[in-house]
Order: sequence, then structure tokens, then C-alpha cells
Amino acid sequence: MFLNFAFIITLYLLLSFILRLKVKWRLKILFACLVFIGSGRWFIMRNIFGGYGSVEAPQWLMYSSSFVQNSFVFLFLLVFLKDVASLISLCFGPKRTAGFRKMLVGKWCVIVLLVLSCALSLTGLYNAAKVPEVRKSEIVIDDWPKGLDGLTVAILADMHISTFFDRRWVQQVVDRTMALKPELIVLPGDMVDGTPPMRADDVAPLAQLDAPYGVFACVGNHEYISQLQQWLPVFEELGIKMLYNSHEVIAPRGIPFILAGLTDITALSSRYDLMGPNLNMALEGAPEGLKVVLLEHRPIRAKQNALDERIILQLSGHTHGGMMPLLSLFVKMANDGYVRDWYTVGSLKLFVQPGLGLWNGFPVRLMDPSEITLLTIRSGDAARSGASVG
Repeated sequence: MFLNFAFIITLYLLLSFILRLKVKWRLKILFACLVFIGSGRWFIMRNIFGGYGSVEAPQWLMYSSSFVQNSFVFLFLLVFLKDVASLISLCFGPKRTAGFRKMLVGKWCVIVLLVLSCALSLTGLYNAAKVPEVRKSEIVIDDWPKGLDGLTVAILADMHISTFFDRRWVQQVVDRTMALKPELIVLPGDMVDGTPPMRADDVAPLAQLDAPYGVFACVGNHEYISQLQQWLPVFEELGIKMLYNSHEVIAPRGIPFILAGLTDITALSSRYDLMGPNLNMALEGAPEGLKVVLLEHRPIRAKQNALDERIILQLSGHTHGGMMPLLSLFVKMANDGYVRDWYTVGSLKLFVQPGLGLWNGFPVRLMDPSEITLLTIRSGDAARSGASVG
């Protein structure tokens, strides 16, 4: 797939951009080779540096190669948009728009496209790599117990701890989270990229996560890629309670509710042949009459989960908020319309967190910031009366 992606980008830029450059043929060939190497960066580095589920290259090389790759991807998109604009201009008459189309192949247009693609790449890479800011969010749920009004939950989805998001980054995330003093901390999957021996030092700061009512997580698709069965005991040693098609009864302020977590549909792949998401199993033996907050990495099964009226809130990640304009449309289509923030699905409230990190195969964020979410859950009764118990 990655090689096909590189071939498409190289061929298109060769025909629509590189061949039109007023430079010597040797430079055109060199540029085409650089485009292929840059756009095929993940495949090339994966085969040189290896690593299960993650490229184990030095961080400086991960950043610099990502900048090159992203620049060529943006150049491809910009040249495509330029060609679309040129075709549209023909609808207004070839003679009337001849000057405009000539400008689109002029020297200054070439310079603008190159500079803009590099600027977008640098901005997107910076936004992807930086430590997330805190964003506070509040949701009013009618069936939420009045005595639990104001309960605070820190949500840390899609950390993707790797050579890209290393121990220093993780430590700052932990520090910012603990400064919020949340009552509960949840990690809805995709915590790691790489096996436990590879990530031992990078994940160590997670042991500092602490909240009065616990630290809980469900697994994401990248945990399977990174050898899930080895990770499960490591997460427990770090003090993270794994909800693996299981639940926990939590009683903040003496008022109980159920926190449940599901596995990911990746488990059903013949490559893994593990236990897929099973809501009945997760809630087996749960006390009757208690409301359920559900952790599931992907939001796509929200409609199915909403059929169980006990579930009033689902916390998910996976989409990275769409990452950037245009791409977010495809991410939305692939996730049943869910991409970021709040949705109402029947009687269920769904929150899709945009995540903290990214898979380092395409690390870019434009107009889609990462975040550490501090969620405050309000009771409908308390909100209407203007009172707060928390």
C-alpha cells in the first residue's frame, strides 16, 4: 500500500509538475527520485529500522523524514488543486482564461507551491509533535445521578507512545494531566506503538497517573499490532486497570455507576484470532439499575451500543479528529460519520476525543489540534436546578 501511494504521488507530480520545470533533465530525474523516496518514507524506514508496529529510528530522523514525506504529500495535493482550477477555468472560455492558466505554470507559481507545501508540512508536523493543550468539556446527561454532578474525567486517547512520542513527551502529558486533579482517568486505546521491550522506558511515566477513583483503559487497534498479550500485564503493572470486555463498579461520593470497556474489532482478524468486542460479556454480572459509561476505542459501533439503554455515555478515540481538512471527510466516512467531539446516538452521548498523539506513518495536524480532555459530567436534574454537588 505504501509503495503504491509513493508511485501514485511520483507519477502524478512527474507528469503534472516536474516535467514542466525549466531545469536540466538530470535535475528533473533527481527531483522525481526524491519524491519517490520521500513519499515512500514509511516503507523504506520500516525495512531499514524495523520494529513491530513502529519504526525504531532515532527521533531526529523520524522528524526530518516526516517533514520530507509530508512536504511531497502537500505538494501533490496543491498541484492537484492547481490542475482542477485550470480545468474549471476552461469552462469560462479558453481564450478568456489563457492568462490565468499561463500563470498556473509560471515560475512564481512553482515557487509558491514549493514554499507552501513546505510551510504546511512544517506547521502540520509541529502541531502533531507538540505536547497537547488541555481542553475542558462539559456534558449534561439527564440520567446521570444528581449526587455525581460535576464528576471530572481526564481522557487520554491515542497517545501512540513511540520513538516519535517518547518518554519526555509522555512525562509532560502526565504532568499536565495530574495538574488537573481529575477524579477519574481513562485511556480509550492506542496507547503504544512498539513492543514492551522497545517502549519500556517511554511508558514508564504512565505509572505516575493517579486519580481518586482509578485509572482505566481499553485496548485499541495499535495494541494488537504491538503484541497485545505482552502489553496487558505491563499496563496492569503501571497501575492502569484494563477493561478487556469487562467492567468495574465505581462509587464516587458513595454513589455507584459502571465503567465498562470493550476490545477492538481488530481482534477478529485472522492474524490475531482473539476476543472481539462483546458488550454482553463486558456487562455480565453487573448490578441491575446502574448506569454505564463505556470505553470503546472506535466510535463506529455507537449505534449498536446505544441499543442497551443502560449505556448513557461512550468515550472513544481512533479518528485523531480527522487530522486535517479534506482527509477528515474520509475519516468521517470510515467511522459512520463520527470524527470529533459530541454526538447524540439515541439515548447515548458519544464523545470522540481527537487524541494526543498520532501514528508516526503520517504525523500531521492542520486545523485539528490534539488535546488532553478534562470532561465534567453534569446531571440533568442538577443543571436545571443550578446546583452542583461536586
